[in-house]
Amino acid sequence: MKLISEIRKRNLLRAAVAYAVVSWLLMQIADVLLDAFDAPGWIFRTFIILLATGFPVALILAWFFELTTAGLVRNEDLPENYVRDDDFKRFLNPVIIAMLSAAVLLFALDKFYWTGSPGIEDPDAGNTRAEAGNSLAVLPFANRSSQADDAYFVEGIHDDLLTMLARIDSFNVVSRTSVMRYRASDKSIPEIGRELHVDYVLEGGVQRAGAHVRVNAQLIEAEHDQHAWAETFDRELSTENLFAIQSEIARAIATATSAELSPKDERRLDAVPTADLAAYEAYLRGRQGLWQRTVAAYEEALVQFQTAISLDQNFAGAYAGLCETHLSLYLQNSDARHFTEAESACEQALVLDADRAEVRVALGALYRNFGDYERAEQESRKALEIEPRNVEAMRELGQALGLQGQIHEAEAILLEAELLQPDNWLVHDALFTFYREFDDQPDRYEQVVQQAMKVVELTPENAAAWNNLGTAYYTIQQYDAAGAAWDRALELKPTRTGYTNRGLLYYYNGQFSESAEMQKKAIELAPDDHRAWGRLAESYRWMETGAEIVGETYLTAARLAEAKLELNSRDWVTRGLLALYYVRIDRDTEAVAMIDTALLDSGRDPETLLCAALIWQELGDEEAVLTALEEMMERDATYNIYIAEEPDLKVLRGNPRFDRLMEQ
Repeated sequence: MKLISEIRKRNLLRAAVAYAVVSWLLMQIADVLLDAFDAPGWIFRTFIILLATGFPVALILAWFFELTTAGLVRNEDLPENYVRDDDFKRFLNPVIIAMLSAAVLLFALDKFYWTGSPGIEDPDAGNTRAEAGNSLAVLPFANRSSQADDAYFVEGIHDDLLTMLARIDSFNVVSRTSVMRYRASDKSIPEIGRELHVDYVLEGGVQRAGAHVRVNAQLIEAEHDQHAWAETFDRELSTENLFAIQSEIARAIATATSAELSPKDERRLDAVPTADLAAYEAYLRGRQGLWQRTVAAYEEALVQFQTAISLDQNFAGAYAGLCETHLSLYLQNSDARHFTEAESACEQALVLDADRAEVRVALGALYRNFGDYERAEQESRKALEIEPRNVEAMRELGQALGLQGQIHEAEAILLEAELLQPDNWLVHDALFTFYREFDDQPDRYEQVVQQAMKVVELTPENAAAWNNLGTAYYTIQQYDAAGAAWDRALELKPTRTGYTNRGLLYYYNGQFSESAEMQKKAIELAPDDHRAWGRLAESYRWMETGAEIVGETYLTAARLAEAKLELNSRDWVTRGLLALYYVRIDRDTEAVAMIDTALLDSGRDPETLLCAALIWQELGDEEAVLTALEEMMERDATYNIYIAEEPDLKVLRGNPRFDRLMEQ
């Protein structure tokens, strides 16, 4: 009873009610304003967390302080005969009631009056988000030409139309990666609509005959399988006519769905990227090469984009394609020349057309791999300013934020991309990378496996997807499943990553000859990749090979790692491995300096701590080895797989500290 009396005396209940009312009012205001400006969801969530954190602080203040007409006064400083001013209380009560009424009114306006409004609009940019009922899937177009070789042309028209529609703010368009699985599907339109969660489905076909082209398209209301619009376009074959057809289709869809086109949308629909038909056809062939995602296809794409540029030196789209292709090749084979060419092509595309979102996205990816994470973020944000619902830009922004340690913001933007396009495998691939490399939550590896499996489900013939699934299984110590996934990846497409991963499994199984063979195959595909050379050297150390060949292999790995660091000095993974290469070739001083920098740059990441432990082991400092391993395990207990299987660490078995680590 004394406690209750004290609570009443100190007005704790009144303070709690006042704080709750003010917080609710602030949340209603924040909800409306943040929604109007299309702010990321994490801002509102952070705001709520701050308000919740402030609640106990307010109660503590109310316990120790009294609100009087003279302001806040400590309870201990009040006179013993102090009588609380009833007039002041009567003044506070109406204030609290007024704030509560304002919150209720704002809530009612938001839910019942403002709901039907499109929100704050930019007169030049259109609505900030698509209206309900305007979600759309553009199915792959049928090739109605007599020549099978015209497939690239049909796919290009489909992709250009899909891209054009996706840029219109009033539409919510499903990604190309999501619709391509319906190329030869016998599923009904209602089934496709339900699977893709769309209101409308656009299907059509393209027939090319000599100097003429025929495009037919029909818009179908998905739920009831009813035609909303259909038309056939017969035109003379020219780029002007092709883009005019696409623009007419877009405007017809807008009319059929009662969507509004902003002045910015209209300008985009009227744009003709190139007047040269041959340049446009070369561009379409280049895009087709990019979609195939193989080194041979990328090299053919380079030829096509360069041909397009030679025919029309003002074709910004061709420069954008050239940039993306060079970057893709760099990521495949680590050849620095492709990196330089990618940057040059992207910059030229921006000079010609600064409002191309895909160029900004490509630049974001370029600078992310270059180690300029801040500029990568800037370019991705610029892409989103141009196209606020560009999922590729969201993916790139999420990765750039993750690399800067902005974990919660990175996850929020990637989850927003997933919400917009739940069947976009590239989004799930980015989430796989995020949870594996950046996330700090206990369930991160469950998420890693889940995202990897989702990518495989969406793209079962994608070798990279199986590679990542193998990595996910390996992380949770399901070695047989990892090996099976990596084998499947190599069956689908031999890659440097596939061979290196399979060799890694052989290495930790003590099958060093088999591991070496895998790394040699990886080197055949990517001769400039230091990781394959480093793994080959590690395998050689445990085989009956001469010290000379081991040293030469490590020297090659070190030279290639140094070249990579010249491009990206913030690549702490490469820096940690380079330190390991140095210590293997007796460059101990350089190794110690390099690993110290890697530990600093990575924030003492477990992967770098493992490299540090192996370096100290080579230098004979057992105490430093155990300390590094203990810190590694404290940061991420899943790294015990390396403690148990790493050949260099087996000599520590029997040491109580090491054995305790193995038991974790």
